[in-house]
Amino acid sequence: MGLDFDVKTFCHNLRATKPPYECPVESCRKVYKSYSGIEYHLYHYDHDNPTPAQTVPQKKRKGRPPRAPNRSDHSHSPGRETMTYAQAQRMVELEIQGRIHRISIFENIDVVSEEDSDAEDAPPTGTGGGATPKSGKHKSKEKKKDGPSHHHSAQSGPAVKLPEAVFRELDQERPDAPPRPLSYYRYIDKSVEELDEEVEYDIDEEDYIWLDIMNDRRRRDGVTPIPQEVFEYLMDRLEKESYFESHNKADPSTLIDEDAVCCICNDGECQNSNVILFCDMCNLAVHQECYGVPYIPEGQWLCRRCLQSPSRAVDCALCPNKGGAFKQTDDARWAHVVCALWIPEVCFANTVFLEPIDSIEHIPPARWKLTCYICKQRGSGACIQCHKANCYTAFHVTCAQQAGLYMKMEPVRETGANGTSFSVRKTAYCDIHTPPGSAQPLGGVGGASMGSSHSEGELEDDDEPSIGHDDDSKGWSSERAKRAKAKSRLKMKRARKILAERRAAAPVVSVPCIPPHRLSKITSNLTVPRKSQFMQRLHSYWTLKRQSRNGVPLLRRLQTHLQSQRHIDPLPPHEEKQTALKEQLKAWQRLRHDLERARLLVELIRKREKFKRETIKVQQMALEMQLTPFLVLLRSTLEQLQERDTNNFFTEPVPLAEVNVECLRSTKNCEV
Repeated sequence: MGLDFDVKTFCHNLRATKPPYECPVESCRKVYKSYSGIEYHLYHYDHDNPTPAQTVPQKKRKGRPPRAPNRSDHSHSPGRETMTYAQAQRMVELEIQGRIHRISIFENIDVVSEEDSDAEDAPPTGTGGGATPKSGKHKSKEKKKDGPSHHHSAQSGPAVKLPEAVFRELDQERPDAPPRPLSYYRYIDKSVEELDEEVEYDIDEEDYIWLDIMNDRRRRDGVTPIPQEVFEYLMDRLEKESYFESHNKADPSTLIDEDAVCCICNDGECQNSNVILFCDMCNLAVHQECYGVPYIPEGQWLCRRCLQSPSRAVDCALCPNKGGAFKQTDDARWAHVVCALWIPEVCFANTVFLEPIDSIEHIPPARWKLTCYICKQRGSGACIQCHKANCYTAFHVTCAQQAGLYMKMEPVRETGANGTSFSVRKTAYCDIHTPPGSAQPLGGVGGASMGSSHSEGELEDDDEPSIGHDDDSKGWSSERAKRAKAKSRLKMKRARKILAERRAAAPVVSVPCIPPHRLSKITSNLTVPRKSQFMQRLHSYWTLKRQSRNGVPLLRRLQTHLQSQRHIDPLPPHEEKQTALKEQLKAWQRLRHDLERARLLVELIRKREKFKRETIKVQQMALEMQLTPFLVLLRSTLEQLQERDTNNFFTEPVPLAEVNVECLRSTKNCEV
C-alpha cells in the first residue's frame, strides 16, 4: 500500500487515545468513530490508488420504480467535511444514493409506512410536470389531516379493530377497602391460665397405633370408640397435672449451685463477656467461650444434647465416660467438647460456635489402641499421652479430669517473618511427672478435679532433709518416693472406682406422679361409656411413654421446666432445722469469701493509684525541666539557702531602711 509507517505499531498506540480517529495519510484524512473502522481502513484501503465513491445499491421493491436522482437533492447535500469530536457526539453521518446526510440524534424521525412511501414516490396527478413531489415528512402530515378514509382506501384487507374495554360500575355505598385499625397489631404471649385451657398435645404415630388397638377392643365389646380429639385432651391434661404437682413440691434451693464450675475448663471464675451458663434441663454449667456461645441467650438456654436428643442418652465417640458437655460430630455422632480440645488431630469446623466436631477420622489407629492407665480400658476411645519426654503413659481426657491430673492450656505468641501469630500450648502430665508446685482448681466432668493439690516431688516444711547428711537424704528421698507412689496408686484406684460406678449407673428417670383426686377429676369430665377402665389404661400408657423418654415431658413447653420437677421427700423437723443452719453457714462462708476478695481488690486499687501519683510527679518534673529550666535552678538554689539559714534571718522580708543603714556602715568602714 506504500505507507511510510508501521501500521501495526500505529494501531497499537492508537488504542490509548479516544475517538474520533483520523487517517494519518495526508491525501486521505478520513475520520472514523470506532477503532475497528480505522484499523480496517489502514489494513485494506489502497492509498496509492484511491477508488471513487460508489453508490450503495438499493434493494428493488416490488411495484416501486427506482427513484432518479434529482439535481436539487444534490444541491442540498453537505459537502464531505470532517466532523469535529463535538459534532460526532450529537450527529450521525450516513451516505444514501451518493448523498451524505447528517442527522441529529436529538430530533424526532417520522415513521412512514411502505404504502405512504409508494404514494409519495408515485407521479402526481392533475399538476404540471415541473412540479416537484413533496417530501415524506410533509406527506405524512397531509395524510393525517385527510382522515381515516384515505387509509382505508389504500388497504385492501378488512380493518383491524382495537380491543374494547369491558367494565362494570360498583355501588358507591361499598367502601373501596376495609378501614384500617387505629393501632398496630401486637403479639401478646398467652398467660399460664390461657395455656392451661388450650390443648397443646399432638398425637403421634405411636399414639395412633395404641388408640386403634383400644378402639378395636371397645368395638368388639359394643362400646363407642374414643375420638382422637378426646385422646389429645386427656394426654394434655395428664401432662399438665403432673407438671403442676411436681412444681408445687419442688425445692428451689436445688436449682442453683453457687459453687458450680465450668465442666470444660474446671474454672469457676467468670467475666461479663464470659459468664457461666446453666442448661435449663440438665443443669450443665459451661463458660460461653468454652462451649461456643458468643451471645447470652434471652430466656431459656439448653445445651446441644438436651436440645437435639432430650429423651435419649448419648455416648462420647472419643472416651468411654458419660455426662458432661457434648457436641455433635460431622458424622452425626456425639463427643465431649473437652475431648475434642485435647486430642491433637480433632478440630472444630466453626471455631466460634465450636461445632460440629471435625476430623475424627484423622486420628491414627495407634491412638485408638492405647490403654488408659486410669480406667484400664483399651479400644474404647482415643487417649492422649504424658507430655514428659520418654514417658508413654496414656489416659483418656475425661479420666484425667476425674483423677485430678495436671492439664493446662496457655496461649503462646509467636513472632516470625510472616508476622505475629497466636497458638495454644497444651500440656498434660501423668501423676508421676506432675511439675512441682502445680495446683489446679477442683471441678471437671461430674465435679472431678483438674489438677492435684500436692504434686509428687513437692516438699512440705516439716519434711525438709537436713543439710550435710547425704546418706540420710538419700534414704529420706527413697522413702518419700515410695509414699508418693503409694498415694498415686490409691488416687488412681479411687478414680477408677468412681468412673466404673458412673458408667454402670442407670440414668435417673423422674417418674411422673398424679394424685388420685386429680385423676378422678379428669375422669369425671368424660362423657364416654366405661371411662374409668379406659382412663386406667391411658394412665398406664402415659407413664410408660414418659419412662421411655427418660422422664422428659411430652409437651415441648414443659421440657424447659424439667429442673423444677425434681422433688424430695419432706424431712423431719430436726433435720429441716439442721439443713437450714447448714445453708446459713454456707451463706456466711460465701459472704466472707466475697469480702476477702473485695479487700484484695481495694488493696490493688490503692497500690495502683499510688504508682500513678508517683508517675505523674515524675512527668511533671520532666516537663518543668524542659519548659522552665531556670525556675527549677532558682528553686533548688532557694532550697539550699533555706537549709543554711538555720536562724531564720531571711524568713521575713528585710526593711529598706535597715538595708540603707547597713550600706552606710559598710561604706564608712571601707573609708576608714
